Amino acid sequence: MKFELVFPRKILFGPGTYSRLGEVCRGNGRRALLVTGRSALRRSGKLAQVEEMLAGAGIAVHLFEGVENDPSLATCDRAIGAARDSDCDMVVAIGGGSALDAGKIVAAMVPQSFTIREFFRGQRNLERPALFFLAAPTTAGTGSECTRVSVLTDEATQTKKGIRHEFMVPQVALVDPELTLGLPPDVTAQSGMDALTQAIECYVGRSANPPSDALALHAIELLARHLPAAVDDGSKIENREPVALGSLMTGIAFSNTGLGAVHGLAHPVGAQFHAPHGLICALLLPHVCEFNLSAQPEKFDRIAALIGCKSGLDVPATLSALNRRVGIAGGLGKFGVEESAFPRILADSRSGSTANNPRPATDADLAEILRKAI
Repeated sequence: MKFELVFPRKILFGPGTYSRLGEVCRGNGRRALLVTGRSALRRSGKLAQVEEMLAGAGIAVHLFEGVENDPSLATCDRAIGAARDSDCDMVVAIGGGSALDAGKIVAAMVPQSFTIREFFRGQRNLERPALFFLAAPTTAGTGSECTRVSVLTDEATQTKKGIRHEFMVPQVALVDPELTLGLPPDVTAQSGMDALTQAIECYVGRSANPPSDALALHAIELLARHLPAAVDDGSKIENREPVALGSLMTGIAFSNTGLGAVHGLAHPVGAQFHAPHGLICALLLPHVCEFNLSAQPEKFDRIAALIGCKSGLDVPATLSALNRRVGIAGGLGKFGVEESAFPRILADSRSGSTANNPRPATDADLAEILRKAI
């Protein structure tokens, strides 16, 4: 047995840890590029607090605000330019997975001598260590605060994929469930189902290992048990904390194993139809699990025990019921996905995620999964 584990140098978890942001950044740089999403952090009042904490630690702040969902190479290129122009020597990203992924690639690319497009297209690889990078999620779903992966979109080719390197792992992951208290129910549901998808895919995937299995199993139990309560009443920290913990554990697990066919399909569907990533994953998950049952029957039996059904054969239907329970209904067809789009989706689906799926999937297999998910 061989495996490799990579995760942040420091992880801070728990309600109130957000107040330590200045403390953990102190001494790691003089000028920070603060990367955020479009407006939620500012509306919540947290943006001013972050700037105050960093200033109190003797760190000048240069704000890069407005990272879109599925961050584009163009947006990230502008952020890299802003960091270089401002002579930033550290990056702090606070927001959903998109803001964290953008901050991560900025920290990685600033020291390099080539362009982000060369890295994205596999023409060059990282040669120098990244800037100090702290990631603080305001959603519980992507696990980006613990991964060496940044999911980006090449807007010119409508290609969405994850790029990875050990240098991209955040030095500090600061996970405060209080930062998720203001999430609306639909975002809570979608991001939570993304985390559950990641946990299941890395647990049954080809590259699973004992540490990742332990993390993924605990994450599956936490997410399946507590996500409905977080959707129903997200104002209670006791509902938010286990979901944030499940997302964190999932991030560590899948960053070291890879994912599966759900993500292999979700990225091209998201790039072409601009549907929310977590929602796509939730709608694909039961059908991919149904396809994978024969490849990992014992592991699916273990999943069944954690999500409240009798056997692995019941897992797909139970996941569909969980989707409905948290307000996710319908299919991919509501975003305009139809069979005429399958060839392009399938052409872009042959990623490392699909290769890690426990059961090899032909184009015909993937097309049938899409057909069921429509």
